[in-house]
Amino acid sequence: MTPTKSFGRGLFLAKRYKRQGPRARTWTPEANARREKAIGRNPWGGYNHNNIGCEFARVGYWAAAVSEFERAVEINPWQASFKANLARAYLGAGELNKAQAAVDAALREEPEMFAAMITAAMIQEKLNHIDAALRWYRRCLSAKTSWSQSRQVVESIAWLIEKRERSQKP
Repeated sequence: MTPTKSFGRGLFLAKRYKRQGPRARTWTPEANARREKAIGRNPWGGYNHNNIGCEFARVGYWAAAVSEFERAVEINPWQASFKANLARAYLGAGELNKAQAAVDAALREEPEMFAAMITAAMIQEKLNHIDAALRWYRRCLSAKTSWSQSRQVVESIAWLIEKRERSQKP
């Protein structure tokens, strides 16, 4: 069995042993051991933790995503994308101060990273700092992005401008 297949099989088995239910957002000890064993087979451990964190974030398991992204950043501290993912997970978990710190770290590594800039805009939006969020969204438009990402940013700008105008009406 190749290392990649071995890793995938180990991760599949670990997911089978994950706790079920709406409040269960952590791994059982057996699942955690299988997951660590699977990741240990692959020399790209930081990337594996990042990918697992992305899967947790996709389904809204923010605490588990945060722990995976923290581990990825610990293994590969130079990866700005891991820090941006960590910031997005902190944002999802409602930890805005930690999210801001992670975004700042990602932007120090890569100042024009779209994922970090849009996360910074979302943090400002959560803090209800509309003007700061608009500045970040406009900065996102200057980054190299896909058409769908640009469309998302333009829709967010339009929504924030409308929100600001509604809040200013007497």
